[in-house]
Formats: sequence, C-alpha cells, structure tokens
Amino acid sequence: MNEVDDLTNNELTQILAYTGLILVAHELIKSLIVKPIKLFYWNMTFAKGSPFKSYENDVLSRHKNEFEACLLYLRDFMEAIDLDDVLTIQELREHRNDLAHNIAHKLQAQEVKRDLILLEKVNKTLFKLSKYQMYIEIGADPKFKGIDWDSAKGPEYLVFEEVLKKLRIFAKVLKKG
Repeated sequence: MNEVDDLTNNELTQILAYTGLILVAHELIKSLIVKPIKLFYWNMTFAKGSPFKSYENDVLSRHKNEFEACLLYLRDFMEAIDLDDVLTIQELREHRNDLAHNIAHKLQAQEVKRDLILLEKVNKTLFKLSKYQMYIEIGADPKFKGIDWDSAKGPEYLVFEEVLKKLRIFAKVLKKG
C-alpha cells in the first residue's frame, strides 16, 4: 500500500487543495519580484548620471538565475527587502519546488505545521514587497499623498491574505483528521 491508498477521498482532496494554496502563495511572491522589475526597465532609457543603467547591468549582472538576480536587486539596490526576506522567499521557493516535484510523497498532514510557520514568514515578506510595489507604481501621484504606506496593502497581498486564511483552516482540519 502507498500513502495515497491510506487516505480517504476527503483527506486527499483537502491535502491537494492545501498544496494548491501553497503553490498560489509562491506564484504571488514570484509575481512581485521579476515582472515589475522587468516592466520598470522595459523600453526605458535613463539619463546620464542616473543610478539606473539597464536591466542587464542593474539586475541580471547580480546572478545567473533571473529570479535570484531580481531578489538581490530588491535587497541591495532598491533596499526593498532584507536578507531575512530573501531567505524566506528562497525557502518558500524550495518548498514549492519540493511539493511540485514530489507531491505523491508529500501527502501527509505532518508537514502542515512547518508550512504554516514558513507562510507566516512569507506573509511578512509579501506585505513588504506588495507595499513597495504599490509605492513605486503610485507613490509619486499627488492623489495618493495621504496614504499610510506602512499599512497599505497591494492587490497581491490581499489575495495572499485570503490564501493564508484558507491554509490556516486546512491546517486545523488536517490536524483533526
């Protein structure tokens, strides 16, 4: 017998839904890292003396992997995140990859507690990234002068909050089961 044979249909459905939510969390983080930076540099020419040069120079020169290069850019150049945030994102990425490639062996409820600890750290990091991205996009617009940027939540973060709520519910259900 394998691990899946020992699960009820309901347990299997809950674990697969839970895994799907972990994958969504990863995709939300990813959407705030590479795409916005690429869009910032896309079709842009910077003035001489500007701190910005080009996507290749400012970002891709930091690491051979584009995702890692963007993380380093956000940490070192833009100072939007810190080393703890980078490590949290990398941990989520490794966990997501492990789940995606080994899902048949990960269908066990005991992983849930560890996942929730990681996702609480991701919550803090995603909030930072979301807030940063919102500020970059609209912070200079006088219409948004009164926004409290310390508590502002971007659309990606609002989705993640819902995902995290559902993951907490799944965690409770899986613990009982």
